[in-house]
Amino acid sequence: MQTFTRGVVGAAVALASIIVVAGCSVPSTPTAEVSASTAPTGTPAPTDAATTVDFGPTPDATGRLACSTALPDDLVAALVPGLRAVDTLTDSAHIAGSEAFVPGAGGIVCDRSNGVAPLDDHVPGRAGEALFEGVRLSVLPDARAALAEHTEYDGGGTPTACGASDSARVYCTADVLAGNAWVHLASTRLQDDTDATPEQAQPAFDALLSAVVRQVSASPLGTASDDTATDDGSITTCDAGNVNAVTATELAVGPFVNSSTAPEADDFARNRVGGDSCEFVGTAGSYPTADALFTRVPDAGWIVQRRLAAGTVARAERLDVDGLGARDAAWRTCDDDACTVDVVRGGDWTHYVLFRRAAPDASGAIARWVESSFGS
Repeated sequence: MQTFTRGVVGAAVALASIIVVAGCSVPSTPTAEVSASTAPTGTPAPTDAATTVDFGPTPDATGRLACSTALPDDLVAALVPGLRAVDTLTDSAHIAGSEAFVPGAGGIVCDRSNGVAPLDDHVPGRAGEALFEGVRLSVLPDARAALAEHTEYDGGGTPTACGASDSARVYCTADVLAGNAWVHLASTRLQDDTDATPEQAQPAFDALLSAVVRQVSASPLGTASDDTATDDGSITTCDAGNVNAVTATELAVGPFVNSSTAPEADDFARNRVGGDSCEFVGTAGSYPTADALFTRVPDAGWIVQRRLAAGTVARAERLDVDGLGARDAAWRTCDDDACTVDVVRGGDWTHYVLFRRAAPDASGAIARWVESSFGS
């Protein structure tokens, strides 16, 4: 079943996931259509010597705005002190594969954080638990019509806003145009200081947003335009049957994945590249938490190669998965909190995440989930 899901996270979870999506099953024969204007280009990635896996093409980043330029350090520090630049896709053990959609569609995603991965955040959180602080910038090129659709769904609401939540965090978000590009900027700061208030955050957020818009507008991201292109932010409901067959607690399709919410940049990017994604959450508590995630991203095997090199994928933990060819592969990686499986087939990346809070035997459970859903 091909699935297109929409994840809209409310103010209390916005940056911690932006769009955290995970899923059910993937088509047995991927038929992703990637337009020439957004398809990754570049030289084929070398075959990994240790695994003989073909990771497919690597994207050509020539001319793309550098994150160090897009997010000036001084303005970021004024908004949320103590952050550092991170490459979430490469260096974070637990990620939503949906974070690869915007880069796959020719855009950029830039992260600054306190070192806690968004998926590892505890909301509202207790002493000693991992608590996320960070700033995220996502830029989707040639997206005037897409942003207009988002704004219409959102009732023409305020494009930028800062507010405090009952989880003791200050959140700021913005969805604005920079030239022809859709800029999504979001920040999260813990309310652990007297100046951590929406009133204090708003001027600093506005200053950072203005700098981002100037940089993006003057870059190829802001000037790219194709009048003949059309965008699709549509969704299809995911099915929790396969994942619930292996979990100790029943999960439901993410509450923010429905047709009544505004399509986000990730949704349009996912459909541009022909990807799939789903999210499953536990039903207990007032702060829904992503307990299982699924994503398929065409032409993104290079991300797995980078994660292998960084040690965030366990090279020794190869899995046998039906349907994989001689130059395809799957790896399982587990820690105290979760297990992940990364599958590379024909250069495409399929990513599974399963947290132990939903399946204490996550190692065996995720293997059974992959077997029951991959290629079905």
